[in-house]
Amino acid sequence: MLGKFLKNWVGDQEDEKGNSSGRDNFYSAEELLSPFLLVFVLVVVLLVSCLGVVMSAFEYRQLFNQHQELIQQRDELQVEWGQLLLEQSAWAANNRVEQQATSVLGMKVPDVEQIEIVKHER
Repeated sequence: MLGKFLKNWVGDQEDEKGNSSGRDNFYSAEELLSPFLLVFVLVVVLLVSCLGVVMSAFEYRQLFNQHQELIQQRDELQVEWGQLLLEQSAWAANNRVEQQATSVLGMKVPDVEQIEIVKHER
């Protein structure tokens, strides 16, 4: 269709230069609309493609921001976990356990005479 239109247009250009081809200078509606329809379809496809690129870039940026927030949250949780491990080791230290046992529970280390060894007999 486009080729036919271009051939007719080139023929008309030759007619304007003085060459007489002896044909009508009128084009049918199909001959006039087909190139414009083709261009219109290509423009629509181009716009849809551009919108797809824009939407893809927007989604990428959103996902990247979410990823960065999750990495920051992971780092904060790792710091908190390290602090909790330090706190646990401080609360479970032998000297603290012994101090709590003597002050709160009233426990004491038994004398040598109070220690009994029990043998497991079968």
